[in-house]
Parts: sequence; C-alpha cells; structure tokens
Amino acid sequence: MMNKKNSISGHDEYAAEYDQQVREYECFAHEALFGLSFEHVNPHDRLLDIGIGTGLGSLLFARAGLEVFGIDGSIEMMKICESKNIAKDLKQFDLQNTPLPYSDGFFEHVISCGVFHFFDDLEPMFKEVSRIIKPRGIFAFTILAQTTEKEERVAGGNREAYSEMSREGITIFMHRDRYIEKLLQGSGFDKLKMLKFLVWSGQEDIDDLYYAYVAQRYGI
Repeated sequence: MMNKKNSISGHDEYAAEYDQQVREYECFAHEALFGLSFEHVNPHDRLLDIGIGTGLGSLLFARAGLEVFGIDGSIEMMKICESKNIAKDLKQFDLQNTPLPYSDGFFEHVISCGVFHFFDDLEPMFKEVSRIIKPRGIFAFTILAQTTEKEERVAGGNREAYSEMSREGITIFMHRDRYIEKLLQGSGFDKLKMLKFLVWSGQEDIDDLYYAYVAQRYGI
C-alpha cells in the first residue's frame, strides 16, 4: 500500500525543488521511457500519466503531439505541471484508491515514471491500467529494483517487495522483476522491452538500480 500520509505530504513539501533535484541526481528515467515508447505512439493519442507530478514524464510525449492527462495526489506538484501547459486534463486523486476516475478503454497509452516505488502491492494499479487502456495500448513505467543484496535482507526471501526509508522520510519499495512480469501477464500485457539503469541515491558513491518497462495490452 502506498504510504499516503508521508508520500503525498512529502511531495507537496518539496514540489518546488523537484525538477532541480532530478537534474542534480542525473536521473534520465523520463527520457528513457519516452525513447523506449516512441515507436508505439502517435500524435493525438490519449496518454495518462499516473503520478504526473511536475510533468517531467509527460513533457516529451506532449511535444510529440499526444493528448496528456495527468493524475496525482500532490496538489503542489500539479500546480507546477499546470504552469508548463502540457496537460489537457489534471486530476487530484489519491493513487492508493481504486477505481481510477476514468472509463474503460479511455486511453491509448499509460505511463508512470518514478511512482511505483511508493507502492508495496502493485496488483490493484496494474489491474486498473488494464481496464482503462485500449487493446494494443502501451503501458510504460519504472520500478526501483530489488537487488540480490536487498533480497538477502528479507527473511525467508518470500516477500515481493523490500522497503526502506528515503532521505525525505518516505517509505519506498523495491520490487523483483519476476513479480512485475507476473503482474503484467496476469493483467493482460505482453512485455516488449525492459531497460536497466542507475540513478544516484543521494548518498556518496551509491547508485540505485531501476528498471524501465514497456508492455502492450493484449487485443486487436
């Protein structure tokens, strides 16, 4: 479950510094998702950005001519996103709640960048994405990977997610790749691509391992 109190209020608190922090951490996850997805999207396609924040994940898609819709729990983050004038529609919504406030098959594509590591159990979100996306639509997202070193800290090695506290005091979760692939298959998606990349953790000489996935909804 998403740590509602810490994650939403925490993002409200550092919304104004978020874009600068991404640059300082040399995080190119947003560009990676766009590059991996570009061949599958078209101008005027509807795209939902889950956890749109300040809009970094959607910026390149908007420039490519897609209609961007965004949903996020942080009103302060969305104020910054709104100022960039890249989204057709923005909704404030607690992402741990389901269903998402969209009709079945409303979007051609769904993305989520730098969000899913705030969730322990991702199954409800994956099921909702499956509901709101059209057949053959692209679902592109990032996760914080659960490495072998982290797995050794989990008693019995049976958990699907390992949690730690971030520097901002927010609980974050690392997920196993086999867990993600199981969720994709169970939610009606074919995995098309997966890219591993490193992001500075904010601690000296320590990088975190992330995965970027691109999956496609079954159907014609």
